[in-house]
Amino acid sequence: MVMKEATSPEPRIVEDHSPVNETGAAALFLSGSTRRWWQIPAILVMVIGVCASLYHLYVPMVGAYETFVLRPLHLLLIGVVGLMVFDIRGKKRDFSRPDVTWLIDAVLAVILVAALFRVLADPAGLEERFAYSEATNWDTMAGVALVALVVELSRRCIGPPIAILLLIVLAYGVWGGDTFSIFRHRPIETPEVFQSLYMTTFGIFGSPIGAMATYVFLFIIFGAFIERCQTGMLIQRVGLKATGNSPGGPAKVAVVTSAAFGTISGSALANVMATGSVTIPLMKRIGFRGAHAGGIEAAASSGGQLTPPIMGAVAFVMSDITGIPYSDIIVAAAVPALLFYVSLFVAIDLTARRENMKGVPADMMPKPGDIMRLAHMVLPLVTLVGTLVAGFSPMMAALVGIATALIVSALKAETRLTPTAILACLHTAAKTTVVATVACAAAGIVVGVLNMTGFGLRLSSELINITQGQMMLALLLVMLTCIVLGMGMPTVAAYIITVAIGGPVLIELGVPVLAAHMFVLYYAVLSLITPPVMVASFGAAALAEAPVTSTGLAAIRFAGLAFVIPFVFVFNPELLIVGSDLAWYQIVLTTFTAIGGAVLFGVSISGYPAKTVPERILYLFAAYCLVDPGHGLDILGVAIVATHLAARWALARRSQSSKR
Repeated sequence: MVMKEATSPEPRIVEDHSPVNETGAAALFLSGSTRRWWQIPAILVMVIGVCASLYHLYVPMVGAYETFVLRPLHLLLIGVVGLMVFDIRGKKRDFSRPDVTWLIDAVLAVILVAALFRVLADPAGLEERFAYSEATNWDTMAGVALVALVVELSRRCIGPPIAILLLIVLAYGVWGGDTFSIFRHRPIETPEVFQSLYMTTFGIFGSPIGAMATYVFLFIIFGAFIERCQTGMLIQRVGLKATGNSPGGPAKVAVVTSAAFGTISGSALANVMATGSVTIPLMKRIGFRGAHAGGIEAAASSGGQLTPPIMGAVAFVMSDITGIPYSDIIVAAAVPALLFYVSLFVAIDLTARRENMKGVPADMMPKPGDIMRLAHMVLPLVTLVGTLVAGFSPMMAALVGIATALIVSALKAETRLTPTAILACLHTAAKTTVVATVACAAAGIVVGVLNMTGFGLRLSSELINITQGQMMLALLLVMLTCIVLGMGMPTVAAYIITVAIGGPVLIELGVPVLAAHMFVLYYAVLSLITPPVMVASFGAAALAEAPVTSTGLAAIRFAGLAFVIPFVFVFNPELLIVGSDLAWYQIVLTTFTAIGGAVLFGVSISGYPAKTVPERILYLFAAYCLVDPGHGLDILGVAIVATHLAARWALARRSQSSKR
């Protein structure tokens, strides 16, 4: 009997359906290993993203700043990328297999292109038709379509709360004439609402989109390049070397890196996700609770938006709106930002000492050679800041920074960018810009309807009437308004929306223009860590695997001084230095005493060495006395601290004597 040799069955090919983003799908198609037809849209997304970045690099080179060309084309390119990157469920698109919703997104992309191409085809004629009340039905239909797409993109890219806000604002614009009291406005025909938002610079193509297309996108491109060139790694290594050995070292590294990246990114959430993925696990490893680790990262990342020299590109927008020179704005922002980070740093250090936490483990500390290998990548940041300080435009500074990154990175193999890496940076920048661009388009709708209906001015007048000229009450109401309106928005969009309502109120009450705008900016940024939306805290909580509410409350506690500083510089604008009548030595003294106040605030927040509630309240009051520029209060603050320390010393001596 002949036995047949057993044969093993042929292996079955099982396709891996794990999620694949557009970069991975394009790589699979181009490599030829696994080609599928549905990978072609992924390549198309990358091509559009690269073209968007190249176009925005081209614009400042030739000065092509035509309003109804630059802004609509920016929204067209980034809007199409947004529709293709974010699916109908509001999640990142999976290119591993086709989906029936792709057809819906294709139709929406075609409608978006058609609505914006109508603007690009005849920009001068578009404005004239609206100005002379000759808008056609096609103009109205295109306006309705574009507004609807902005609402849909807001739902996908930012979240349902922003989409709901837009629907409420639009409903108010259409039907608000039939309401009552402060909400009632002049009757506006429905077509006029959508025509105004579509055909003028007082709607979707207003200053928020203008800021994105002109300034912010260039700095996002710069950020993508320096991140790819390992400048971020250099900053982290320097931060670890400088603070890693001290108690709570990883948290201090988070402060350093978040301040450096936050000033460029323009988005606290993006900053949290970029730096927190490294710093939060390190904080938890040495003993920080998850909520505290996430709260520190969220607070530090939000503070980056208030840090000169770029301030998330808000500094340039503020300069355009107020007419105040850019150099004055960054000087005014310097001392408040310094105080915020000093208080945060001290609170972290004392909390770590109270809990007997150690620094970063020795095996994770960088060696000097690790830093020196990347030291050349600090030059792009130096040239960027130097170009701004020299008085060049923000656009030119960004171009110089990008060019420097490309040239300097080629000096060493580990930082050198290949053509493929350069294209990846350009696409990453366009993809990163999607959320901010959609938010700015949404902000344009909100500001447009407020201006169209006059609600912003009426609300400002009503706030003044309610407060009856009482500055403190007016500041509290404006603070709450800014926190509510700024929730979920990137910094530029949040600032533009909130300043449209809060700015006129403060200026009418006699607050200097710069102080009023800085006040509004601070609370627009702090809305990112304030419940219920607190998007920065949500991101940090996800990385820390901690409850969102606990993380948000921890962020508020560690960023506590930032909630106080705006009140101080409104009542005492000398803290902003610009426009101050003080002599230089008085400014230096004011700055040093304010830093002392920030230290005391950190003592109060950490509960160490001031452990009891009365002691912490005492140090909180002393901190306010020192931060306030009044020298009489400085003396009182120093006296409070000196008296408390003397009393503690005396009690300690008495305790030792009784033991003997």
